[in-house]
Amino acid sequence: MPPTVLNPTLLAALERHYDELVDYIRRRFGDRSHAREVVHDVCVELMENPPREQIRTPLAFLRRVSNNRTIDRFRADSSRLALIEPVAELPDIHTHSLDGAAALDFQQQLEALARIIEAMPPRARQVFLLHCIHDMPQAEIAAEPGISRNMVTQHFGRAMDGILRHWEPARSACHGRRRPG
Repeated sequence: MPPTVLNPTLLAALERHYDELVDYIRRRFGDRSHAREVVHDVCVELMENPPREQIRTPLAFLRRVSNNRTIDRFRADSSRLALIEPVAELPDIHTHSLDGAAALDFQQQLEALARIIEAMPPRARQVFLLHCIHDMPQAEIAAEPGISRNMVTQHFGRAMDGILRHWEPARSACHGRRRPG
C-alpha cells in the first residue's frame, strides 16, 4: 500500500489557521505556550500520519484534533502527577554551604560553556542543543534538518569533543578517559 501523504488542502488550512488554532486552545485551556505545543504536536502528527479520508471542513477537523490532543495531554499529566508523592518541603542543604567564591566560579564556568557552545559549527551546535537541552531522540534530530542518523552522531561527537577540549570541568570529569586530540 502506498504511503499516505498529507492532503495539500489540509496542509494549507493548517498553515493559514495556525494562530487561530493556538488562540482556540488558549481560550479553552488557558495557557498560550501549552496551546502552541499542542498545535505543534498536531502538525507533527498529521504529517507523520495523515488522515486516509478526505477532510471536508479542514478548520473544524483541526480544531477537533487539537482539542482532543489537549485533553489527552491533560489526562497524561494528571496520571503522571497521581504517581508522584508530594513532599512537604525539600531540605535546602546547599544554600548554606555555598559561598560567594563558589557561586562566582559556577557562573564563570557556565558562561565559558555557553561561549564554547556558541563557537561550535552551526550543525554541531544544533544537534547538541536539540539532544541535550530539548531531549530529542536521534531520529527526530535527524528529521529536523534532514540529515542521516549517522551524521547526527558525528555532529554530536564533534560537539562533545569541543566541550571536552575547551571546558575544564569536562576535562576534570573525564580525567581517566580518552581525551580528544
